[in-house]
Amino acid sequence: MQYDDINPLFQILNATQSAILKDGYNILLSNIGLDYQSDISANNTILVVGENKLANEFVSKTQDKFKIIQKSYIEQYGGIIGDFISIVENEEIQTSQIIFFIKPQLDSRIISKTAQIGIHFANEYHSIDSMINAIEDLIGDFTYENTILYNENKCQYHHRSKTGNSYCYECENICPTFAITKDDELKELRFSDIDCIFCGKCVGVCPSGAMQKANAPLIEITKAARLYQDKIPLIVGKQDIEYISQINDIKDSQVIPLVLPNINMLNEVYLLSILQSTGTQCLIYGNIESNLHDAIEFVNEIYNKIFNQKAIYTQNELTSFNDIKISSFPKYIYNAESTEFSREIFAERIKFFIKDNDYGILENKPSIKYTDLNIRSDKCTLCMSCVESCNTNALISSKSNFELLFNPSKCTTCNVCVDICPEHAIEMPLDGFRLHTSFFEYKTQAYDEPFKCIECGKIFASEKSITKVQSIMLPLFGNDEVKKKSILCCADCKVKIMFKAQS
Repeated sequence: MQYDDINPLFQILNATQSAILKDGYNILLSNIGLDYQSDISANNTILVVGENKLANEFVSKTQDKFKIIQKSYIEQYGGIIGDFISIVENEEIQTSQIIFFIKPQLDSRIISKTAQIGIHFANEYHSIDSMINAIEDLIGDFTYENTILYNENKCQYHHRSKTGNSYCYECENICPTFAITKDDELKELRFSDIDCIFCGKCVGVCPSGAMQKANAPLIEITKAARLYQDKIPLIVGKQDIEYISQINDIKDSQVIPLVLPNINMLNEVYLLSILQSTGTQCLIYGNIESNLHDAIEFVNEIYNKIFNQKAIYTQNELTSFNDIKISSFPKYIYNAESTEFSREIFAERIKFFIKDNDYGILENKPSIKYTDLNIRSDKCTLCMSCVESCNTNALISSKSNFELLFNPSKCTTCNVCVDICPEHAIEMPLDGFRLHTSFFEYKTQAYDEPFKCIECGKIFASEKSITKVQSIMLPLFGNDEVKKKSILCCADCKVKIMFKAQS
């Protein structure tokens, strides 16, 4: 096992601290599989977009160096270095790199993103020679890390297109590069690991846990944190190791670094998992982005309400490590399953704290939103469209007695159920997170009496749904008594009476 990344820390830690740091680091790296690295090859095929004076000069000067395809414009492009596909007038053009000599028509939402590796803009270079050098540097074979773990079954964007809307693409929206892009036609995410800069923001912002880092998934971080029991983890990103290694008073203190790829991959689920694993407070060192800031505030408010003490301290609050006294909190060893959604894990951990108590309501944060859905039972026909659209199991049905049930702790407030309800019976007030057992339990939101087939007596629908179908279909059936009767029959009996009428 190589420790080049964390070697500077060993110089400022004692033997016990170093052993815990090393063992925790090994746990994180143990998740990395054989497919952690990929190879890519980029040849000298270049697409030049634009036919102005500078573009023509570039082509003239490099036609012996590169295999050039020149177009006055392109309609769109996609892919990664070595395999870009551009489209112009229904023609697909495959090249290794693209250089724009005109301003492309980019979506205003992505203008601020760092350009993909292999995509060049002429106005960013001070000379043609500097353009040539940049392109030549990217010709050849590359090895890069595959660090994005993605579970489409948990994703709040993947194939959720019943209303034509996109309900969550926070990962793509927050990504500062083109490592994550979305296809709004297919409702699928696209990943380019070679463009990933390991900022971790996609992991931290994902409300369902569909996105994780290969070298630091939640389960492994939780296992590593257990090594820090009764110690204070100093959570630091790899980019800040150099600064931490210059702090001399860590040695022989109760503080031990816990190194992650980037601190901004953390959210409230990760933070609570670390805290319950150690049973102490934790320290976070580094540049904290807004989503992590929300998570820290949210978890600290939970600890303040339950224990009258905060649990997470940030860089600006750190003084001498030798002066820090350990705060003791209840430990909870919870072995989450890889199939569990983030909010399921968070709910299980919070329930351990609150027991039968009521600690009030936490207000939502900009990036952390909870709701206790308001479903109008008088309007709901129990068609269960909302249940079919909910992929976190916050909404479920009890088909045996025609109940619609809702668990607010599992809801990510994606809003699909609100939009898809044909009766407009669902409202989503963003009323916060309640620290009471009722918030973590399924509650009946709508109920109806079962309807029995008038032929065989089998229950096959609810009273409300049959009434709704009758209101729509009876005017269309006119005087056809067989069709009218079929509404009141189960699928099997419906076929029988239709055949009987035609015989």
